[in-house]
Amino acid sequence: MSFFSNEDKAVRYGVVVDVGSGSVLASIVESNQNKTYPKVIWSRREYTPLRQIDSLNRTVKSIMTSLISVLMALDSEGRSVLRDLNAKAKISNLQFTIAAPWSYTIAKTISYNKDEEFTIDDDFLSELLKMAEKKVYEELKDNEKIHKLGLSLISRITADVVANGYSIEVKGKQKANSLKVIELDAITQTGIVNEIKEIQSKMFPGTKLQQYSFMMAFYYTILDLYVETTECCLVDVTYEATEIGIVRDGVLQYCTHIPHGVITIAREISVILSVPLEEAMAYFKESNFDVILAKYSERQKADVTALFLAYEDNLVKLFHETGDKLSIPKGIFLHTDLNIAPFFKKKLTDAANNATKSSHVVYNVTGDLLTKHYSEEEQAFVKSKKQDTAMLISAQFFHTHNYARQFEQL
Repeated sequence: MSFFSNEDKAVRYGVVVDVGSGSVLASIVESNQNKTYPKVIWSRREYTPLRQIDSLNRTVKSIMTSLISVLMALDSEGRSVLRDLNAKAKISNLQFTIAAPWSYTIAKTISYNKDEEFTIDDDFLSELLKMAEKKVYEELKDNEKIHKLGLSLISRITADVVANGYSIEVKGKQKANSLKVIELDAITQTGIVNEIKEIQSKMFPGTKLQQYSFMMAFYYTILDLYVETTECCLVDVTYEATEIGIVRDGVLQYCTHIPHGVITIAREISVILSVPLEEAMAYFKESNFDVILAKYSERQKADVTALFLAYEDNLVKLFHETGDKLSIPKGIFLHTDLNIAPFFKKKLTDAANNATKSSHVVYNVTGDLLTKHYSEEEQAFVKSKKQDTAMLISAQFFHTHNYARQFEQL
């Protein structure tokens, strides 16, 4: 039986997949353009095993195993739930958002200035975009050498075109003395890209495949839900990495990351305190880490404290890399597992204040924050189903598909 088109053009059904650094989430999402929010019909998250010593290549294999497992469940259970809801419903889209360290976002700005006015048209803009693409490919090659991994571009978007200091749409011919173009590109490990394409051909033939970095979905979702937020810092703390994005004038203008996340810190805590990795991970959920450390030796306390300070120092370095001469914005949106968010919120706040010598406000990206447009009934449904924030972000991004139309899938 085919599940791949819809009679009602206002309603779309998509398989929405979030590939995290330690788990994979798959959902079936209904997007009705007459509503301000999507509806998650079915979802499941599959976690990879925790390992004390691991390599990125082996972790990728675990992630791919979890991906296959969760999509097999979707193929049987998820389709059954969709069929019971609407016998005529067809799945038309297959959307993947991929988190660090498997995927990163590169933001490139190309500027062109002249004393005399010049003409801006499609051809001129295309030439500037080619320059941006060249810079992206150069960075891609540098990253491949550093990480010794094959990397592929999966999608790109021209995020902003600014002429004489004002954002414009290029229509016909326009005059200006200065022009700035910002392009966002998502890069992902080639092995993951190949696996996704094979999954589409075997399990979801005929669907429209769309691939993005999680940071892209995070940025456009915050932009969509909080239109008044023109400047902010986005932080995504995954199992294996911490990625930040700088938003100025409503545009994601710079992204960077460090290869340190929840599980990388937990592994070191596990060694220092001689506890299982699962126990070290559980410590992040405690409101006061000092209480946990009270039962350990002074040397162990000092080593854990030094570990936390080293992570904060890395964050300070990240916050100094803003892509311009300005400090990071005052508002910071933190996305991570909500069970451990208080711990990382404290680290982010201290690092940001230290980096700029001023105060910052860190907002935990919670279900309440992401569902403010939902009806009370839908908000209650989300809470009852314990739908996590990565799923809500990916579903909202799928629903707001005007952004997706502007992306070039590569």
